[in-house]
Amino acid sequence: MRPDMLAAILETELLPHVQKPGRYIGGELNRTVKDHTALDVTLALAFPDVYEVGMSHLGFKILYEIVNSLDWACAERAFAPWPDMDERMRERGVPLHTLETFTLLSDFDLVGFSLQYELCATNVLHMLDLAGIPRTAEERLERGGPIILAGGPGAFSCEALAPYLDAVVLGDGEVVIVEILKKMREAKRDADVTRSSSARRAFLHAAAVSVGGVYVPQFYDVTYEVSGAVRSIERAFDDLPLPIERTVVADLDAAPYPTAPIVPLINVVHDRAVVEVMRGCTQGCRFCQAGIIYRPVRERRLETLLDQGHKILASTGLEELSLASLSTGDYSRIRELVTTLANELKADATSIALPSLRIDTYSVELAEQVARIKRTGITFAPETGSERLRAVINKSVHDNELLEAATEAYRRGWNLIKLYFMIGLPTETDEDLDAIAVLIDRVSNARRAHDGRRGAVNVAVSCFVPKAHTPFQWLGFRPLEEFSEKIRYLRERVRSKAIKLRFHDPKQSYLEAVFSRGDRRLASVVAEAVRLGARFDDWSEHFRFERWLQAFSGVDVNPNAYAHRAFALDAMLPWDHLSPRVDKAYLLAELDRARRGEFTPDCRREGCRLCGSVCDV
Repeated sequence: MRPDMLAAILETELLPHVQKPGRYIGGELNRTVKDHTALDVTLALAFPDVYEVGMSHLGFKILYEIVNSLDWACAERAFAPWPDMDERMRERGVPLHTLETFTLLSDFDLVGFSLQYELCATNVLHMLDLAGIPRTAEERLERGGPIILAGGPGAFSCEALAPYLDAVVLGDGEVVIVEILKKMREAKRDADVTRSSSARRAFLHAAAVSVGGVYVPQFYDVTYEVSGAVRSIERAFDDLPLPIERTVVADLDAAPYPTAPIVPLINVVHDRAVVEVMRGCTQGCRFCQAGIIYRPVRERRLETLLDQGHKILASTGLEELSLASLSTGDYSRIRELVTTLANELKADATSIALPSLRIDTYSVELAEQVARIKRTGITFAPETGSERLRAVINKSVHDNELLEAATEAYRRGWNLIKLYFMIGLPTETDEDLDAIAVLIDRVSNARRAHDGRRGAVNVAVSCFVPKAHTPFQWLGFRPLEEFSEKIRYLRERVRSKAIKLRFHDPKQSYLEAVFSRGDRRLASVVAEAVRLGARFDDWSEHFRFERWLQAFSGVDVNPNAYAHRAFALDAMLPWDHLSPRVDKAYLLAELDRARRGEFTPDCRREGCRLCGSVCDV
């Protein structure tokens, strides 16, 4: 279908009948449009969620900027259509296409998926189907089709999607993407990689061998014990890496960064300009996968951040600037950065967002700096109610620090405090749940010292999921009945009208545990769930747990064996061949310290902890 025909069908037959047609029309400010006939390589960046989510993702914008800076390649965008649009496209026979030129995904050399969340797996298959691209790497080898890439944090536990992917990029995409495109350009000079099986395999082999951080699942064979445990992971060729190690951008200042990002046509989840102040975190929370897979910490210079921030605001007209990282409060020059930006942006009424701060009065002082322009709620994440359990998860926060910070926030004019907790953590007891209720109440009452009234507190409670490549990866997910009881228990103990409790659905967390800890045998479950209609499973209005149970039953896979199993400490894990460059011995040592309730100090403050990450990359 030609782009002009497709555009006409969209305008007359599809867009008038769907919610938010702005998701599908393209034409945004700062987009890049190139003539494909003048290019050597084409890449479609596919985000397996709705436009509003994908357009808020920084990594997506960075790759778009890098590829389109090349005069011989292009990157265009595609997102998962909302079900109303998806159904009409299928009825009318309109394949999935990009927003820039309305080119079909099936006509690109490469299609790259960003794996951000386990429950987006069904959307990956939906998008391949809607694009008319054969689902599996094996089918594409026989029938042809674009090379299907994947990256993002989900790459480190991607085995449930392994049969559907040609190659997976581990680590920082800035390091890898141009090298992959160069390999594709070289390969295309000799053969049509998308149609020749031999050329396809040769390209994938070259990428796996010579481009760091590239995992080609079809070149690795997994065998299993009778018990279901992984017996071995073997490579097909001796020159392939095993394990495959993630790539790392050594110098963020030298790395490309989008200072004229696309301005969405509709409101998106994070409708603001973003500068990434640093990458990585060394606080060492034992539940946090991001804290492992993004090591080591790398900071951008203050001057770089100021320059990038002003350029982005000027090129987009956005009215808020977010200082993004896993722990923005740990940036070494954070006070100077915030003070300078607050002074420089005040005249234009541009606000500043600090998405992640430590729990202390210093963070409240920083928040006060940005609140001179716009005051919103202030957020703290104690994670647990008791200091004992915080020692288990290595969250170095004391109750008095949280209460002092809350008191100071109320004193400085905040009316709302947001708190984040987790339930179902290792060693958790009813006393720890009681401590959550008590701590929430004390935070609300901290306002009384200021004006005699209770403070408003919004509380979000998530279910702990043991993630791959963390010290808790050997542990299992708690039974669903336990989570239901914990939620009931907390609701009974938190009664104040000033406090609002919100709980993440334990059933969604259960599936997250299954797929984040799973192996390739789960691929058939994903396909069966798609057949039964599963999609947008990370959206509560579309999530149907019963459908997933039917999918597991239909392919004779026991999900409890994945969610609840505790791995032996010497067992081969399904993700052992995918290395975040942190030693397994370090994770085991951290698990042991967790069981003893011992803190591990932040290595940026108290010396190297010998995690294995290369800090001088």
